[in-house]
Amino acid sequence: MSKFAVTNANTGEVEKEFDSVPVEEIPDYIDRAHEAFLSWKDTPLHERAAILRTFADLVDDNADRMTDIIGREMGKIKKQGFAEVDKVARTARWMADNAAANLAPTHLEAAGAASSYVEHQPLGVLLGIMPWNFPYNQIARFVLPNLMVGNTIMMKQASICPESSQLFEDLLTEAGLPKGVYQNIYLDSSHAEEVLKDFRVKGFSLTGSEGAGASVAAIAAKYYKRAVLELGGNDPAVVLDSQDVPALAQKLVGLRLANAGQVCTSPKRFIVVDDLYDEFLAETIKAVEATKISTFDDPEVGMGPVSSEAARDEIVERIQKAVTDGATLHTGGEKLDRPGWFMSPAVLSDIDPKSDLGCNELFGPAVMVYRAKDEEDALRLANDTEYGLMSSVWTDDLEKGQAFASKVNAGMTLINGHMESGPEYPFGGINRSGYGRENAQWAFQAFTNEHLIRVHA
Repeated sequence: MSKFAVTNANTGEVEKEFDSVPVEEIPDYIDRAHEAFLSWKDTPLHERAAILRTFADLVDDNADRMTDIIGREMGKIKKQGFAEVDKVARTARWMADNAAANLAPTHLEAAGAASSYVEHQPLGVLLGIMPWNFPYNQIARFVLPNLMVGNTIMMKQASICPESSQLFEDLLTEAGLPKGVYQNIYLDSSHAEEVLKDFRVKGFSLTGSEGAGASVAAIAAKYYKRAVLELGGNDPAVVLDSQDVPALAQKLVGLRLANAGQVCTSPKRFIVVDDLYDEFLAETIKAVEATKISTFDDPEVGMGPVSSEAARDEIVERIQKAVTDGATLHTGGEKLDRPGWFMSPAVLSDIDPKSDLGCNELFGPAVMVYRAKDEEDALRLANDTEYGLMSSVWTDDLEKGQAFASKVNAGMTLINGHMESGPEYPFGGINRSGYGRENAQWAFQAFTNEHLIRVHA
């Protein structure tokens, strides 16, 4: 059974507990969502947009409160918390401003009829299953475009983020969203099938682990449900050349240690060409060791705690296992003797690409540096993975970077950037990283009925 509780990642203390929804009450949530859908789907688009804009204003007004909650729930430091909250407001406004253009009928060739066009119609009730690492933004990326579409949402957030998930609903309600259109539900993970088997529930979006994705996708397939999956990644950051290696190493370390390394798109494998490798590794170690580990509200904090005790202990254990398997640990990778779920960030090299750490995502503060003989070898290493979420190429030669980027097997490749997302461009991966896309026009049409209408005179 899922236990919904706020366990302060900075202290280890349980602050609040919430009861899971009894299985017999799940149909009541679906009833409310379906009844709300029958009217929400016919609500004019400009009225839906007005609610999202008001919601964005409320998010701005509550930024301090929202940031404090997730700082306690999962340890996100304040600077990064404010950035996440700001992105939620920006996403709400973008979806409100761009829905009309993206949901307008698509006109096709008449092809023997007087006219042919496709209407993008809402499907109905959707289930969201979202993770703890971006407690607000993960919800926003799925929910806000679908509210504009006219779908209604039941949201199961991670069990360690019960307060932030309820606040998201509260702010939408305050913004004027009708009852039942969006419902936070403290749903036990084992009861997902109780939701998805109901005919009125038309699909789900899940961001999380591969195991969770495979499990829920199997249930969805059983009941013919639409799905978007955003799972893990073992994302490469490929360094081909640089005129300032120390600055680049510091930038990449900062990206990797953001959110204590607990980001699906975090640059988990630094792949560096041979002539830069030794200097880059040395500068990486310096940057990691200079990072201040502290509580989320320390003004000078560089990295906060890991989200939970279990997560911290698993990260440390896997780093130790990597060393046993032949990897070199240069610094860090240990539990810190203090309250809360703190550890020292690690730097590893000499990792066997076929080992656990080489093949599988490590969701935590471990910088892994690989040596590539040349550009061709760097591409080989970058593509030597069963994932395919985000990747990046770092070079002063943009033409070379673009040529390299097009050969990387990933859903997203950035040149001289990494770990970026925004409502204006698509987000998603391939292979073990999942399927489907969020953001931009893809967000509006992931859960619509592409309804063809042909008119014969």
